[in-house]
Amino acid sequence: MQADSARMNAAVSGFVARSHARTAALRNFGWLMTDKALAVVFGLAVFGLIARYYGPAGSGHYAYALALLQSALGLSLVCSASALLPRLCRLRSGVGATLANVFVVRLAGSLCAAVVTAIFAVATISDPQRLLIALIMLFAVPLIEPFYTAVVFWQSRNDNRPPTVSRASGLIARAGVVLVAISLNAPLWVLAFAWVLEALTSASLQVASLKPVGKLRDLAKRVSVQRARAYLRFGVRFLLGLWLANLFIRLDRLVLGGLLPAQEFGIYASAMQLVDVWLQVAYLTGFAVGPAFLYESLAKARPPWTHWRVGMTLAGIGVAGLVVAALFGEAALHLIFGEAFVGGYPFLVAGTAFGVLLFVDQIVQMKVTASNRPLALAIKWGSACLAALAVQISMYGSWGAYAGPAGLAVGVVIGWIAVWATFRASPQTTATNGARP
Repeated sequence: MQADSARMNAAVSGFVARSHARTAALRNFGWLMTDKALAVVFGLAVFGLIARYYGPAGSGHYAYALALLQSALGLSLVCSASALLPRLCRLRSGVGATLANVFVVRLAGSLCAAVVTAIFAVATISDPQRLLIALIMLFAVPLIEPFYTAVVFWQSRNDNRPPTVSRASGLIARAGVVLVAISLNAPLWVLAFAWVLEALTSASLQVASLKPVGKLRDLAKRVSVQRARAYLRFGVRFLLGLWLANLFIRLDRLVLGGLLPAQEFGIYASAMQLVDVWLQVAYLTGFAVGPAFLYESLAKARPPWTHWRVGMTLAGIGVAGLVVAALFGEAALHLIFGEAFVGGYPFLVAGTAFGVLLFVDQIVQMKVTASNRPLALAIKWGSACLAALAVQISMYGSWGAYAGPAGLAVGVVIGWIAVWATFRASPQTTATNGARP
């Protein structure tokens, strides 16, 4: 009788635990979706305001500066979430020391990235207004990437509420600055400070959210050169590949920004910004299906194309987006940016067509990361960037702005070929943990 009662209690306890786990997962998924939705809504609203008030040339300056900002953030991924998150999930003691040392590493990386990108901007941007906007926005880099350490901590604790609140507050701050600047008829470059204020607001709230871990002064005392160096070695292995992946998706704007007239570039960049919004679905899909049922399988010796059913499903989602863009793209451009930007419709369709390949690419990307192959990741995206750059520069004279999405499409395919060649040349796929701090 007692044994039956114990088994019943154990079953009830197990059911309650599973129920709580599902509830927590759904709650955190809701916070994550809220975060993404707010980022999309506020991002499009802000750029829509800039486009309507300052025209295609003005919005083009901001599109180019934002591409530089995102590239700098990618370059500062010295100890990225993909490297840090598994360790934080395992840690139950010493979390404060880990976060403090990782913060220092990421701060140093972000400062170096901001300086390098600023030098590139000064050397390559001829328009004084575009250059000033880009340089102001780069001040946000050391306010974003290092403080994202707090976001990774909350993700490791399966609680996306604090990061969502901090980033939403930053988005509201950015929108407020843009609205005030436009109402005061401020010069175009003044609006760039909105991104700096957004980063400062989010950073302040992210620091405040870490109070349960320890006081800021106590955390600072736990920083050591030895531990910081260990985290640098631990996280830097994937730096080149992650930066090249980040650069690739914005390479068309960095190239065409110097080739197209300002008016035409603004129209093209606005269309591709809608493509970027759609591609976020691809990344979220990868995050959803990878941990759920693919990572363990992909880490084995089978090549990624053996998972053709998943690949076809991802391609189907991409094609659905292409159909929607073809049917409603003009209306979306008119609604968000205004009549002057409707001419970007063909580029929106072309960019969404490239997006079909990027949806399929998620399974290749998961194969590389699940196999713990940082060199393969760098070769994949390095080959993709070189191929895209070659197509965009060589075919611009014939295809005009269409060379942008065409080059990206060719780059994805060349990246696949590079991965295939790399895995064939070095077939060992036993996942290793690499250097651990």
